[in-house]
Amino acid sequence: MSFIMMDSPRAKFQIDTTAIAEARKLLAPYIRTTPVLPSTFDSNVFLKAETLQVTGSFKVRTAFSQLLHLSAEAASRGIVTTSSGNFAIATAYAGHRLRVSTRIVMMRSANPVKMARTKRWGGEIAPCDDRFEARAEVLAEIVRNEGRTEIAPYDHPHAVLGSTTLGAEIVEQFPEVENIAVPISGGGLIAGVAVGAKTLKPRVRVWGVQPDGSNATYLSFKVRDYRQIDKARTIADGLGVTKPGQVTFPLILQYVDDVVTVSEAAILEAVRHLHEEERLVVEPSGAVTLAAVMHADIPRRNTVLVLSGGNIAPEVLKQALEMPTP
Repeated sequence: MSFIMMDSPRAKFQIDTTAIAEARKLLAPYIRTTPVLPSTFDSNVFLKAETLQVTGSFKVRTAFSQLLHLSAEAASRGIVTTSSGNFAIATAYAGHRLRVSTRIVMMRSANPVKMARTKRWGGEIAPCDDRFEARAEVLAEIVRNEGRTEIAPYDHPHAVLGSTTLGAEIVEQFPEVENIAVPISGGGLIAGVAVGAKTLKPRVRVWGVQPDGSNATYLSFKVRDYRQIDKARTIADGLGVTKPGQVTFPLILQYVDDVVTVSEAAILEAVRHLHEEERLVVEPSGAVTLAAVMHADIPRRNTVLVLSGGNIAPEVLKQALEMPTP
């Protein structure tokens, strides 16, 4: 199985088993192969712990996949991107490792833990208003004024290619896998996981999960056309994209089996369970997959839940742990 996307210069860009293998080799010196762990929740449910990834989330795959494909000239101009947090940390870390200057546009209300970790790796934060569109506006101004090279948090073929390595790992580590549940924001993670997994095991089913209050891809998937929400309203700060991507959404339609949503209470319940029972620190954006297995109709049969990140603000973890027991 393989598929072809159009890259920005309108050149054909093909992802197949060879491309995925090459991507895994390219990223190997810079990332971890995270474990697939059995859960205490259900003997048929397993956890792909990207919380244990370098920088604490899967986004490091996306960042390195793009930076390592840049020309020397493009990298020398420095890079700029936008992020709600985890891609900011990953970009700063990748820039630090590759000695590339990084500037990241973030909303002023962004998770302070993620902002601090971005700065720790040398990323320069350009703050913007608390509107998803404001991120793009400030980014365009930086590109225009400073000549930096733009990389994408999710909506680019190389971003998707980076996430295919995660899907391939799951199939390799747990060949019996029948279902994979994946968080959705802009769609780069689930597009890559679905393509990576189904390239190696076409019959595996891939399920997307969004919060009730940030459900643009869910709405779009149900009508098989783009739908946009005005604003994300969720504690899952990494799942705030208000419209699916131009690169990612066609892949979601082609490779994802279904998309479900979960409530805020279910997300916090999942964060608490993962902390207390699985001994894993998982942010709400990563815990939505367990919330979906708990409360939505995702099958519990050789099911792998992608726990996409663990960069949780202390006050959010406290809120989850202090919730009344259902």
